[in-house]
Amino acid sequence: MMKKTMIKIYALWMMACIFFAAVVNAAEINPVDLDTEVALVAREAEARLPIIMYHLVTEQGKYIGKYGIRPAELEADLLWLADNGYTTVVMADVINFVQRGAPLPEKPIVLTFDDGNRGDIEYVLPLLMQYDMKAVFSIIGEATDKYSRQRVKYPNAKYPNLAWCDVKTMHESGFCEIQSHGYNVHGKHGAGKKRGESTQAYHTRLVNDLQKLQEQCIKEISFTPTTFTYPLGIFSEGTQEVLEAVGFVASLSCQEGMNVLKPGDNEKLFRLHRSNRPSGVPIKALIDAMEK
Repeated sequence: MMKKTMIKIYALWMMACIFFAAVVNAAEINPVDLDTEVALVAREAEARLPIIMYHLVTEQGKYIGKYGIRPAELEADLLWLADNGYTTVVMADVINFVQRGAPLPEKPIVLTFDDGNRGDIEYVLPLLMQYDMKAVFSIIGEATDKYSRQRVKYPNAKYPNLAWCDVKTMHESGFCEIQSHGYNVHGKHGAGKKRGESTQAYHTRLVNDLQKLQEQCIKEISFTPTTFTYPLGIFSEGTQEVLEAVGFVASLSCQEGMNVLKPGDNEKLFRLHRSNRPSGVPIKALIDAMEK
């Protein structure tokens, strides 16, 4: 009797082991890739992510247009987002969702500001703090170095771009995520290959340029950018290979449209779509256009 009972217990144990193994294999789950139980549930989740591209925020009328808006227009955008249930996220949040399954809010949105303009600290940061929102700022290394030197010589003068002391203030505020717009690839070729340039020369030039700003960010603000923002939206065959070699895990394009992201689809982090915010076109209209 005892022997039969032991045989039954062993058989049940074996069946349980086989069932558990089948469930794990069917789900194709690698526990090492998951940070939390929530991430397990989010593996099959899908996120629709609008990204808005701002440039200059200024009170100077001569710059208002396709790439310049007034602070009041930015404030109207933030108010609309707050009233309509949107939550601003930064690239760290987006990367964590795709790479690790960390959940995003129900209606996420990324606000990006290109070039590192003076208005970023003069107007944008105070508004972000007022409305408890976050944004991504892609700085140009050469301009930041240039105006940092100028600020040492003439500290009371006003300059068009941020200095490193401004970038540090923004970074430490907790409302601003600093990303890369390259050190000196903001000319007509952007991050693309120049005419007549060999592939090897192109790769070497771009690696050196991008790495220079990475090192400056580590030195000045103790932060390494994870995302590269294409100057003028220009890139070439092999550009992403260079970005990955430098250590970037995401990039922002100038192509308009909605981003649809899923955990595990890391390729979608590159060349994310953004919609430019010109003066006179409120953020609601941009998001409505993405949804069509």
